[in-house]
Formats: sequence, structure tokens, C-alpha cells
Amino acid sequence: MALIDADLSFDPRDPYFPLPGESGDVRWAVQIFTTGNGYALDPASTRFHDGHLRCDRLALLGGQRTAEGGADIDVHRRGDRVEWSIAVRHAEPVKAVKLLLAGLGDLPWWAANTGRGQEHGAGGRRFQLDYPGPDWATPWAASGEVTLSVRDPLVRRQILHVHRPAYAPGRIVELVHVPAASARTPRYQVPPILLRRNVSVPDDDLDEHLSFVERAHRLQPWERRRDVPDWLRDVALVVTLHGQHWTGHVFNTFPAMAEALRFVTGHIEPHRVLAYLPGWEGRYYHDYPRYRPGADLGGERGFHELTDAARALGVRLMPMFGGHGANVAQYADWRSSVFQNDTGRYVELLNRPDWDGDRTGEGDQVFLNPGEPGFRSHLVDSVSAIVREFGVDAAFFDTVGYWFNDPRYELVDGYRRLAGELRRRHPELLLAAEGWWDALSGLFPLSQQWFGVDRDLRTPQVLTRYARTTGHLAEGTPGPGSTGVHEKGFVPRPADVARPGHIPVVSIAGDTLPDHAPEVAAIARWAREHGAP
Repeated sequence: MALIDADLSFDPRDPYFPLPGESGDVRWAVQIFTTGNGYALDPASTRFHDGHLRCDRLALLGGQRTAEGGADIDVHRRGDRVEWSIAVRHAEPVKAVKLLLAGLGDLPWWAANTGRGQEHGAGGRRFQLDYPGPDWATPWAASGEVTLSVRDPLVRRQILHVHRPAYAPGRIVELVHVPAASARTPRYQVPPILLRRNVSVPDDDLDEHLSFVERAHRLQPWERRRDVPDWLRDVALVVTLHGQHWTGHVFNTFPAMAEALRFVTGHIEPHRVLAYLPGWEGRYYHDYPRYRPGADLGGERGFHELTDAARALGVRLMPMFGGHGANVAQYADWRSSVFQNDTGRYVELLNRPDWDGDRTGEGDQVFLNPGEPGFRSHLVDSVSAIVREFGVDAAFFDTVGYWFNDPRYELVDGYRRLAGELRRRHPELLLAAEGWWDALSGLFPLSQQWFGVDRDLRTPQVLTRYARTTGHLAEGTPGPGSTGVHEKGFVPRPADVARPGHIPVVSIAGDTLPDHAPEVAAIARWAREHGAP
């Protein structure tokens, strides 16, 4: 069962309180979760006066028993703004804190990266947005003239969940804040939560939120970023050259990749092309995290010839590296850096695709945390060796848009150290990521848009103000729509439409140019006219 469908089967009997200076329909409550249980505020031990709430004892959800713990909550009102400052305490470490809001109405919600024409919760349907991730690029959302945001200076899980439980007279809007598992304590201060109503132009409130995000995560405007090579500003087309599948099937050898670049650059200026190389290291994912040119594709000599050919044309090359993925048979020290669950008691086994078609996930694949110094050093040294030996222009990191609450190593700090060391060694190297969200865009100026997410963003400035994105690895090839080394199989390639901040992509597998060269040429010519970021 998906987590969004999991719920209490009883009324938690939360005490609700009015907003300061109001006796209207909007009311709020707070729940506190430890590593052992969930709690509401005990009504008999709670006092709320003049915007300050003091709770000296908690109640188990449902109110059948009381428990130790408490909260101090200040609710400040300034005009149309209401801000919560929530401090909670318990004998056990605090795992999450939830603000519940009733009476905000039944209008659908949208986030800054919601697709244009899309909305969440239409028709009263339950929905959930999780930050950081593909659904929620920054913890801000709007519904009609209402906005709700979290002003968190760190990257921590925020969850917006809207539903109408059987015990409630109307919809409940839940905003859940999840502390970093690496810093759980029995006393915890939630970052400020801001509710605004009667907001006639939600984009203005989003701009205010983004101003906070810029300060918190040191985001720089795209035009002033020092980690954007000058050549990237001219790129109008990304060419995905699929190498070797997990099974060993070869889509393109290194000589075939060079020929594909010669063909494409006959229809668009070479300096406007970035060639992206998934599966260049041999069997895709199977050989992670060993990053050397695949023998079946031409080995080191063939890779040298490819990089020489690209350099002669003026095309930039971006090989793919796994930000997390590893085959335990390829990396002996995997236990030191493998992701653990939020209590640190077991290994999180994640992303185990069926690579060979037997309808079961493959074994031996684990996800590692680049926050762990040993694995991060391995990644830095692997990328650095390819840059030094072959002169590639960029490094793409697979899966880094995923976020994990690993109690041993804070993930975003690991990303920051990874990027910082690579830029120290190779100041002109472009770093790119799979997926994007606010703080991640500050580290990786180029990303792949999450597969399956509408690229026509409702408020594109959440991306375009800081970074650029391009189509996903799994965007199908011209013709049958092969996703190449990816596990998605065949997916029809979408029509080319100019989107703010989005660089067009064309993927090339084994039969793409022999059978569909005219379509590839047409895509390149279209990108020449429409693809500049």
C-alpha cells in the first residue's frame, strides 16, 4: 500500500484552536511523533491565550491516555499573515511534527513546479506532496487566495497532505515537518510555518519565499553563476548516446557515438550540442561504481577516439556517474556507506529494477550515501581521473535528486562537499544532476527533468531563475521510443515544444540513425531555432 493511502482508523481527537484575533472557520492543531508513538496535545493540560499555547502533557492519539511531553507554540499575526513557531518536547527523540489546519476550503492546490493546467486535490481527492522531490521543488503551495510555506534554512523533509477523513466535517490540511535523522533530539524547534489568506497574486508570495530560499541555500541567479561554463549558455540540444545495457546489449560503440555526433552536427552548430553518455562504463548499473570506459564499446582507446572526435567537432561530452548506485560485487566497502533507515537499524534497499526481464528486481544493487567520506572520495577520484585522462567537459550524477533521511551522514552536506571538491580540482567542469529542487539547483546548474513530470511548469521561475533542465534519460528515441539503457522499455518520444529553461533532447539507440535519421535531423534543426536556454 502506498503511504498516501495509509491513515488512522479512528478519530485522533485533536484539540483545535482559533487563529489569533479570529473566531472564524479556520482552526489549527498540532501532533507530535517520536520514534515510538504519535501524540496529540492533552486538552486538560493545554492553555492558549493571546497567541501563545502552553501544553504540559500530551495525549496518545485518540485521547485514551495521557503521556509525558509538551509544547510551546507562538502564533503571530501580521495582517494577512499567520506564522507558527512550534517547540516540542518528549523523553524520546522527536521524529516529526504536524500542523493540522481545518476550514481552508475545498479549492485545489498547486505548487511552483506543478504542471500548467494541473492541480492537486480537485474534486476533494486526497493528495500528498513531498519535499524535496519531483512533486514539491520548494516547500510552498497555494490554494485559491491561500498560500502555505515552510521557511526552513536546511533541507529537511516537508510533507503537504490534504484529505477529508470520516471523522472530520471538512478537509484537513496537514503540514508535516521531519527533522534530520542525524540530529534527532527530545526537544525540537520546528522552522517557521507561514499561512497567508486573501493573497490576490500568489506569485508575489512565491517570490518572497524564493528570496528566503536564495539566502538560506546561497542560490545565485543563472546569469551570475560562476559554476556555469560559458559554453553551456549556448547549448541548444542534448544528444543522449546510449552505451551498454545492464544485460550487456550494446546500443552504440564509441565509434558509433562519434558517427552519430558527426551526423547531428550536420544539422545544428556543434558548439550548441552537449553529448550525454549513459552506459559508457560498460554494463549500465551492473558496473557501478567502477567508472572506466567499457571494453565492449571500444575500451580506453575507443573512448580516447570519441573524445578526440568530439573535441575536433566542438561538441561537449558529459559521461554519467552514479550518485548513489552500486553493485556490491564491484564495491567491497559498500557497508560503510549504504543508506540506512531513519533509526539506523537496517539497510534501505532501494531502486532494484528488473534489468533482465524476468519480472523480479535484481539482487546486489544498493544505494550509497556520498555523505560518507570514503564513497564520496571514490566518486571524486573516479570523475577526476576521467576528466584528466580524456578531457571530458561535464559529469552527470544519477539519482541525486532523491533525498534520504540517513542518520549517519547528512545527504545534502555530502552533495555540497562532492561538488566543492570537484570544482576545486576542475574549475571548468560542469556538474549535472538527475532531478532538481531548490537547494539542489544551487549545487548543480543543469539537471534532467524528472521522468513523467510535466515540463511546462506553472511558475517556471522556481527553476529558470537559477538553473536549466533537459529531458530525462528515459525519454524515448525517435521511432519506436526505446529508452536505451534505462529500465522503462519503450516510451513514445513527446513532441518538441519550447519550454522556459528546458534544453531539448534527442536520444540515440542502436537503430535510431539507420532507421530514423530524417527525424533526428529534423529535431536538431528545430533545436537550432528553439533550443537556446
